[in-house]
Amino acid sequence: MKKVNLLWTVHFHQPLGNFGEVFEQYSSRVCRPFLAALERHPRVRVSLHFSGVLLTYLKKRQGDLLVQIGRLVRAGQVELLGGGFYEPILSMIPREDADLQLRKMAEWIGDEFGVVPRGAWLPESVWEPHFVELLHRAGYEYTVVEDSLFETVGWKRAQLFRAFYAHYLNERLLLFPSHRLWSRQLPLEGLKEAKAAFVQLSNRPEPQVVTLAQNGEQYGLLPGTHAALHEKGALEEWLRYLSDPGQGIETRRFLDLPDQEWPEAALPGGASEGLEAYVLPNAAQRDFTAARGELARRYDADRFVGFFRGGAWLGFIGKYAEAKLMHGKLLWLRQQILELPPGHEREEAMEAILAAEEHSAYWHARSGGVHANYLRDAVHHRLIAAERLLYAEERDGPPQMTRADVDNDGRDEAMLRSALAGVRIVPRYGGSLCEYAFWPGNYNLANTFRRRVEAYHDAGAPPVADWYERRMFQDHFVPPNTAPGAFPRNDFVEHGDFIDQPYEIVETSSGRDAAVVVLERQGGLYFVGQRRPLACRKTFRMENPGKLTVEYTITNTSVIPTDVRFVSEVNYTCLSGASPDRLFQYGDQFKACGEEFNAGKLAAWSIEDGTRNLRWQWRVEPEAEVWHHPVHTVTLDRGRPETNYQGSALQIGWPLALGPGASATFRVVCEAAKLRD
Repeated sequence: MKKVNLLWTVHFHQPLGNFGEVFEQYSSRVCRPFLAALERHPRVRVSLHFSGVLLTYLKKRQGDLLVQIGRLVRAGQVELLGGGFYEPILSMIPREDADLQLRKMAEWIGDEFGVVPRGAWLPESVWEPHFVELLHRAGYEYTVVEDSLFETVGWKRAQLFRAFYAHYLNERLLLFPSHRLWSRQLPLEGLKEAKAAFVQLSNRPEPQVVTLAQNGEQYGLLPGTHAALHEKGALEEWLRYLSDPGQGIETRRFLDLPDQEWPEAALPGGASEGLEAYVLPNAAQRDFTAARGELARRYDADRFVGFFRGGAWLGFIGKYAEAKLMHGKLLWLRQQILELPPGHEREEAMEAILAAEEHSAYWHARSGGVHANYLRDAVHHRLIAAERLLYAEERDGPPQMTRADVDNDGRDEAMLRSALAGVRIVPRYGGSLCEYAFWPGNYNLANTFRRRVEAYHDAGAPPVADWYERRMFQDHFVPPNTAPGAFPRNDFVEHGDFIDQPYEIVETSSGRDAAVVVLERQGGLYFVGQRRPLACRKTFRMENPGKLTVEYTITNTSVIPTDVRFVSEVNYTCLSGASPDRLFQYGDQFKACGEEFNAGKLAAWSIEDGTRNLRWQWRVEPEAEVWHHPVHTVTLDRGRPETNYQGSALQIGWPLALGPGASATFRVVCEAAKLRD
């Protein structure tokens, strides 16, 4: 009976921006007991991957764990895998950045542990053919991808107990197919069946290689796993089994596998099987899941299921506008930073860009991801930090205006910057403001998220969904008797065609006192199929240190009088709706940012966020009716609905009764300042 080679790798990571207590819990409940268990079983060899984000945390807060990892590496029990330092999806970033990420990780491991990683970890098993060249040129020799990707090109599951060579141009890379079913189940489930399968494999004439690739959360963070694995002994049982020479299993690190001739496999782009469904539009996702389920129930399912694939990971950037805004800004900033002269500020800004490439905030399954405001905040934090360094020479000067095609869609956006704040205006989408950066806190106050119906909401009553992206200074024209509660429910009547339609930049200027962008739209109001033309001129004026004035001039260009309510909607976030450090104040009233209320007619109010040292003062001319409500999305947490605070919507409304040719002017002034010096 031949020995079966077991290549067991575990991936340990926490996303950039996750809470400190989560990092601590992950370290204490996952990393610490897992590493201790390995040391008790020195015969078991494994390959481990720790992301650069987690390694940085461990070095700063849990240094003894790094010492323990080093001890296991020096003993030859553990091989460390490299990869992108900040855990990017390599296809979402320029190749030069991918090379920097890959080399940074290799150098970090070399400096800390004295070894050079030969293998690379790919987040979410996202694969593209050109990764062969990318990884090889960065010094890597092999990587792990899910076995489902091999099934798409005709390899059967029983044929995947080996490695494969992939070629791209003149480079080649060794690929190890990870067995997804065993990787999900072991060691908690199916151990008896796995033992029997190992025996069967040992009877095959050629050497057999079983690759397991697992997420560290399986070892103590997922519900029930800590008790089952570390308290009831499931991990000990697994390690004792692997340590027993009589079981016919040889645990190896990837670098221990002897050289031999492996078959070739030309894989298409893809990702882990579970991820590819989520990128599809809802209707397609439901059809895909149902069709795959029907195929899986056939007696001959193995003939078909392997060829059945979903969408490509990059589709998430188009599916979620919030992800596209971050990604577009990242790529644009990066290009500007490369034009800086060499030096400390350029290096620091580029490091912030690399950190913003961490993948978690750009996609979504059933929870977390792009739906998590704190993960998006981590990306915005780095982008704003990079932007501040890019414009460092202008900090003490007059306000500045930049006009550029940030999203590379052929249409310009406008950015205004003062000493304390910066805004990004998107003319093509209602002349709205998609970013409001408070420089001292690297804080994007426009980091909100549209309510959506996701495919998994079919399990119950669908949540309220929005028909427009949630941004700042969005222009509604609604019936005069519209009630405040209509906006949270999203069942108001919209007469105008301004919210998601394009404005035109008609004027820009930068002077000693202010930077100005003027937008116009020749739009209309619609009543039972009748269109009445209406013009809106919107002027954004930025002054030092952090004063933004938005002035509306609305003209009735129809020959029929108009009587509606004009509402300027401002969607903002302080990240937490119930924190005592984040408050909305008007008069002698203090409200949590997550409360729903009708403040009545106001001329001024303020928003304070003590966690970011922000005082945000507002005033309007003339006084306006002010309504406020939180914006929540619904995801699934272990199969149960979970409500997530995304931000709050502020409706600032005035009556608008205009005769033919008449105009009205409304002004909103908001000023960001430090709460404490």
